Amino acid sequence: MLPAMNAPARDLHRWDLSTLYPAPDDPSRAADREAIFTALDAFVSSYRGRLGELDGPGFERALQELAELHRLARRYAQYASLRFSVDTNDAVIKAEHSEMEAVLSKLNQELAFLGVEIAALGPEHFANLPGKEALETHAWWIQKELLFAPYTLSEDAERTIARKNVTAKTAWVNLYMEATAGMSFPLQRVEGGPVEELTRSEVSSLRTDEDRALRRRAFESLTDVHRKQAHVLTSCFNAIFEDHRSDTEARGYDDVLTYTVLRDGLTPEIVRALIDTVTDAFPTVCHRWHALRQRVLDLPDYGFEDTYMAAFGAEPDSPWEEARGLVEDAFSSFSPEAGDWAKHALDHGWVDVFPRPGKRSGAFCSSAVAPDHAFVMLNHAGKLDDTFTLAHEFGHAWHFTRAAREQDALNLHCGTPMAETASIFAEIWLHEHLMQDADPTLQRALLARQIDDAMGSAFRQITYVNWELKAHARRAEGSVSAEEYSQIWLEELGRMMGPGVKLDAERDKWSWIMVPHFIFARFYCYSYAFGKMLTLALYDLWKERGDAFVDEYHAILTAGGSRPPAELFADLGLDLSDPAFWQRGIDVLTGYLDELEGLIE
Repeated sequence: MLPAMNAPARDLHRWDLSTLYPAPDDPSRAADREAIFTALDAFVSSYRGRLGELDGPGFERALQELAELHRLARRYAQYASLRFSVDTNDAVIKAEHSEMEAVLSKLNQELAFLGVEIAALGPEHFANLPGKEALETHAWWIQKELLFAPYTLSEDAERTIARKNVTAKTAWVNLYMEATAGMSFPLQRVEGGPVEELTRSEVSSLRTDEDRALRRRAFESLTDVHRKQAHVLTSCFNAIFEDHRSDTEARGYDDVLTYTVLRDGLTPEIVRALIDTVTDAFPTVCHRWHALRQRVLDLPDYGFEDTYMAAFGAEPDSPWEEARGLVEDAFSSFSPEAGDWAKHALDHGWVDVFPRPGKRSGAFCSSAVAPDHAFVMLNHAGKLDDTFTLAHEFGHAWHFTRAAREQDALNLHCGTPMAETASIFAEIWLHEHLMQDADPTLQRALLARQIDDAMGSAFRQITYVNWELKAHARRAEGSVSAEEYSQIWLEELGRMMGPGVKLDAERDKWSWIMVPHFIFARFYCYSYAFGKMLTLALYDLWKERGDAFVDEYHAILTAGGSRPPAELFADLGLDLSDPAFWQRGIDVLTGYLDELEGLIE
């Protein structure tokens, strides 16, 4: 059942945040802020130093209180975060965002005792806890906390880390975001014509244009503007990487990757198998793909700027009204319930659609705990790619919507790899919907898109991870120059692309500085590859099991983060610990290549 909503906003192209608060200065927002601090003080007074005294039912009551505290904080934070995302230049909104971060910092500081005390109690305590059956709902949440027991510091140290993050890591992240959000990119759409100042989203969309000279100018504009800020942006990278290294070293992690993997409820062995399998497939998939594209495009000097354009015919434009209709229909083709939900979200101001000055680049989905709902930010530029982005972000939102029906704030989030599975699968729904009525030319283009998507969501993301691993290793030796980061990037880019792609060493080496994921989260990008490869297996299961699979899939979404990923997929007969599992995804992609080559011949 869909949540009750206010009347539709007058401008459905922008968020209607009144479902959170009627206005920034509404008394209810100030009341929620006070309620957060009141609940926080009560929680700390009741449970700090006493977790070991609680039996199963008592511990469960504490976790229910904690979940409600996080729900309230999430609502307060989401409002400020969403406003800042679409207007980063407004001083009042920026101050509001900073104040919100201070509230969250205090929350994290005061709750630092939880991880410390749970780690000190250890697994044996919970295994023998009287009334432990009452903890079934939050068993996996507790187990995840215990995963970090060997890496948890003293309470004072944890509080200090939470406090310093405001003026350390978070401050550097905000500096990068502000520096890049304020960028404009000069470009001549026609050589010799007037110079326009474009947003990053607008200039990025031109990298797929049929006009090769325009593609090159778009790449050069992106590079030149970021390179001029390299001194500032490189300082952000150096500070954040060193902050991560020092934290992981102080906690005793084996390497800089392990924390991210454990946070997602996985094991280093699973993620390393994924990274190695995809990297080993560079020659058989990536190099083969670019050789095919080079042959079809008939470009002897096939370069990096040619890897983004459609090699099998231009895709049709997709203006907003058509885009939203396609996504509604695609969701309905998988499940009528999902289609009804998509229409409801689009009709009630859940999406901020178009680019504008001061708005963040890219797209994202912001989750929420019931009775609040998810919000989606886009920068729709009228391309079919933008429609796939809408499907992607709505996959996230549908996941959060399903999970919020049964899960509280502690069990809502399943970790980024699982979340990316839902978003990538939604793109496949759109692909399947479009393929039904496509002529042979469009079918080739759509099939090529599927392979290209794997290049972006799996192979390029693993290249990002490979770069991060080497960049972090080099940063551990001392401060790194922009040129050094660039050379590491050029090596990794060349390894993925293969000898058939002629890279412009001076231009293409700067792509690393434009990747915000390196700044927002460490090694986050592996989750895209995880999601893509896992989704290919889910696609096979959908085709094999038909309608019966819909309920199985929705059960996974509804579980949210209440169970380990490996356990959830074991229910579908998938073993994430088997290295051959990841090769199965590679085999699906080589099958796509075989099919496309057959169509071309």
